[in-house]
Amino acid sequence: MELKINGVARDGAGVARSEDGQVVFVEGALPDETVTVELIKVKKRWARARVLEVLNPSPLRIPVTCTTQQAGCGGCDLLHLSPDSQLAMKANIVLDQLDRAQVAAPSPVLWPLVNDQGRTTVRSIVKDGQAGYRMRGSHEVILPTKCEALDPMVEEILLDGRFGEASQVTIRVGSRTDDRLVLVEGDPEEVSVPSDILVVSAKELSEGRRAWIHEEAAGRKWRISARSFFQNRPAGVDALVSVVSGMVDALGTDGPMVDAYAGIGVFAGTVGHGRSVVAIERNSHSIADARVNLDAESVKIIKAPVESWNASPAALVIADPAREGVGKAAMATLLAAEPSLFVLVSCEPGAFAADAALLTASGMHLEQLTVVDMFPGTTHGETVGAFIAS
Repeated sequence: MELKINGVARDGAGVARSEDGQVVFVEGALPDETVTVELIKVKKRWARARVLEVLNPSPLRIPVTCTTQQAGCGGCDLLHLSPDSQLAMKANIVLDQLDRAQVAAPSPVLWPLVNDQGRTTVRSIVKDGQAGYRMRGSHEVILPTKCEALDPMVEEILLDGRFGEASQVTIRVGSRTDDRLVLVEGDPEEVSVPSDILVVSAKELSEGRRAWIHEEAAGRKWRISARSFFQNRPAGVDALVSVVSGMVDALGTDGPMVDAYAGIGVFAGTVGHGRSVVAIERNSHSIADARVNLDAESVKIIKAPVESWNASPAALVIADPAREGVGKAAMATLLAAEPSLFVLVSCEPGAFAADAALLTASGMHLEQLTVVDMFPGTTHGETVGAFIAS
């Protein structure tokens, strides 16, 4: 069918209405375009489609030059939009979600990455011993011949490594330290990579083996275990710490800090400098790294779900949850600390808006908003909001 695109969904798909009024989400379409589409999923109230032909292209549309994406790779889903316009689209998606959640928001600051070399962590499917990506909307695997989204150190392993009968491989590098690690769901003896790369299997980790790399970001070095969370590139960590530090400097007050979903301790070890900090994290691998990365004299590390924490007073709360967001139970726990400043970091606009609604319902106000281009070439970004007590 032929459709006129009149908006954009939170996953970056174009939004249109068919002749019978059904909402259609169109992958690869931009606002104000007229496109011919193929339906790929039909539900009672909505349908999903992909572009067959762009009849009236947006002036912001550019040719996709990545041959892997042209072949159907599902990774970089925004390469058809000019790089200068991608971050603005991501910010508009965030604003739309906040509007739907009835949260008043200031104009967002758009924050591009500086000195970015690409992703330093990638998880891939293994097919015939080689690492590849899922095809768009499919379980089929495509084997790339190049990938400009990756740090060159990762790309080399992805393209040239051989991983035997493994089902999956995670490649993690320290772009600024030259550390490299490969984690396989399979037999590490079957892996063929350069000798300087640490190879470990998921089975070995489950049996107690420890494996990590080091990375430099936000002005210091970090230990990062094979199964610990770390942002997908050091330039992203630089950006997030700069944004959060700026908000705290502008709006914050002296006093104790809570680093919720602390991971390996990035915010506790930077923004928390000079403060008494409680760092809350449930992942045992990240906890082990945090104990190495953080000063035990000033940071109390608690291994527990955030909602299980026995709240103590804090002037500042920083929360960087997983994709699903903080949620009601954990938010109630964090608000029990009675912070005057709450900084929320999120990789999912809908979850950010839902958590923002909980904060505003508690009497806090969204004072500053920044969208960081954490994942160039994709519809994903990182949203940072500073909420102050009314």
